[in-house]
Amino acid sequence: MNHHHSLRIIFLTAFAALILTACEDSPPTDYIPVPYLEGYLLVDEPIDNVVVAISQPLTEAFHYADMMTADAEVVITANGVDYPLEYRVRNGVGSYGFPDTTYRVAPETRYSIRVRLSDGSSMTAETTTPKRIGWTIPPRAVLQYPQDTTELFSPDSLRIAWSSGTAAEYIIRVSVLDTLGYGTYLSPPTAEINARTNNVPFEDPEDPSFYTKTRWGFVQTNQAPTVWAAFRWYGRNEVAILSPDNALLDWFKATQWGGRSVEYRPEYSNVQGGTGVFGSASVAAQEVFLLKRK
Repeated sequence: MNHHHSLRIIFLTAFAALILTACEDSPPTDYIPVPYLEGYLLVDEPIDNVVVAISQPLTEAFHYADMMTADAEVVITANGVDYPLEYRVRNGVGSYGFPDTTYRVAPETRYSIRVRLSDGSSMTAETTTPKRIGWTIPPRAVLQYPQDTTELFSPDSLRIAWSSGTAAEYIIRVSVLDTLGYGTYLSPPTAEINARTNNVPFEDPEDPSFYTKTRWGFVQTNQAPTVWAAFRWYGRNEVAILSPDNALLDWFKATQWGGRSVEYRPEYSNVQGGTGVFGSASVAAQEVFLLKRK
């Protein structure tokens, strides 16, 4: 899932800041590494992208590869069956996954994870996957961006709804799928390239989040309008609803939401023997194509 890599970077950065602050009474060189676990089980998808890492001090140069732990023993268990994970590197990023990709995560099922590190220490956590959700009113396949966003037409064109899940809140995700291509998807095809919508004038190009490909939001009901401001780019986009378990929802709010004011809060980690999160979600996703202003 696309949001894993961006969340991982934010989570690890926020956690590293916490460790440095917590040790403010000790010399800068007196640093104790802390094991870190991040894994999300997505209903009806394979078990994949489980990260095991060791925190690094902010007083040294950050190396992503040095943080990863490739020799851990990682096992997920459900209904009395063990699913041992294997470490693999894709596009320069390492993570653990279950080799049999035909296995799919089941809804409303309790999963536990145990991680044994090479030094003999271990981490454990558990999650109960949410009920499966699906679209009742899916996003439209093609949307025409309005010429004048101060005079929008009926919001029914952006209305979406989905079946009720078991989550207290839902996470809405809007992601651009291709920041370059635009005309190639038209009929007939053209050479026109993609562009940003620039629909939020207060966005700051100096803010790192300006260049992210995904926007997030929360909603407490199972229907909502997809606002124009959620789209950063024209062209191919994906609108998704996540019905998360409490662990994923709490961790996401504590580490991802809030922009530059994000602060790590250890009480929102459900990992024993380390820090991080082991959560789950049910996802409904739909690709849409956003046409440029006429």
